[in-house]
Amino acid sequence: MATSVTTSLPIWMAGCTYDGSGGNDLRNSHIGAVFYDQGIVSGSAVGTLGGVIGGAGLAVSAGTALTVTVQPGHFVTPNTNSPTSGAYTSTLVATATLTVQTADSANPRIDLVYAQVVDNGNSTSYGQVAIATGTPASSPTVPTLPANAIPLAQITVAANVTAVTSGMISDKRPFTAATGGIIRAAKGTVAGYTGMVCYDPVSGSFYHNNNTSSSTQLHVLPWQPVISKKTSSVMIPYLDETSVITATITTDGYTDIEVFFKCPAVYSASHSSIEQRHEWRMYIDNNVVDTIYGAKLEADGSWQCGVSWSYYTSSATADTPSAGTHTVKITVQDTQGDTGYYVAASTASNIVLRVEPVQK
Repeated sequence: MATSVTTSLPIWMAGCTYDGSGGNDLRNSHIGAVFYDQGIVSGSAVGTLGGVIGGAGLAVSAGTALTVTVQPGHFVTPNTNSPTSGAYTSTLVATATLTVQTADSANPRIDLVYAQVVDNGNSTSYGQVAIATGTPASSPTVPTLPANAIPLAQITVAANVTAVTSGMISDKRPFTAATGGIIRAAKGTVAGYTGMVCYDPVSGSFYHNNNTSSSTQLHVLPWQPVISKKTSSVMIPYLDETSVITATITTDGYTDIEVFFKCPAVYSASHSSIEQRHEWRMYIDNNVVDTIYGAKLEADGSWQCGVSWSYYTSSATADTPSAGTHTVKITVQDTQGDTGYYVAASTASNIVLRVEPVQK
């Protein structure tokens, strides 16, 4: 068993020959180490994610007659024949005009515009943007993408057309970024890692590209909402302030919270003509942060006078919760009647207490 295994030759080492293994050391120690590698995060061999760097680079648009233009831009492409040979970066420094082959007289075809690095292992190597011309057919297929290349666009060339229009071009650019950068990728198309943020162009939203559970909602607040529910009524003794429902939260000392409470109704424990008036209090730990008064009700045994309200902590009111664990509690007290009553609930109509972090 080996006690050590060498890595690719670290860059910027004095006296070293970096093209001694066909340039693999430079590609693996520089490009592969900088740009996002979905091969590593998925637990397989190295495999740098190829794509356009940035948003507008290498966009393909219709030119004049049978031509298309490709905007300047940077791209990354892995060595598709040997992932362990690293990846390449290249730049189109000025707008390129590419000629589309004359249309077939009978059948349509699909052409493929791509960006490629041709590695000949010597000074004849180069990068390029080019068109692969498809085969005319009644049901045409897309040409095969060449080695060490990424697709940029597809051009649907109908029979007998004499000019390329924007409606014939479909953008097919994949995107990449340095590790830690935000990659433009539809959900489910790129393997990710815990903490990776991607942008979904389909929904126009950011998401957490978690390799364990695929794409998930992006959470920017420090903890998830805490919800307590009761599905059965709570008995409140005559004149006593009584806890109705509680929730426990753990905060960081910086984040404010919203507390939302809802009960569907209250009703008396007996039938009488006595009026009741209920005072509701909201506590964080032992401190009352808000109070509301319910409408007067007649103690007739009917469900009535439900309550819902929200309260927001704030630095302006000096009640941002300190770091640690806190108990949020809702209590109620009858301030007028002389009979017991219930805070009503059922499986179809719950008492609810929700506590969630809010942005400043």
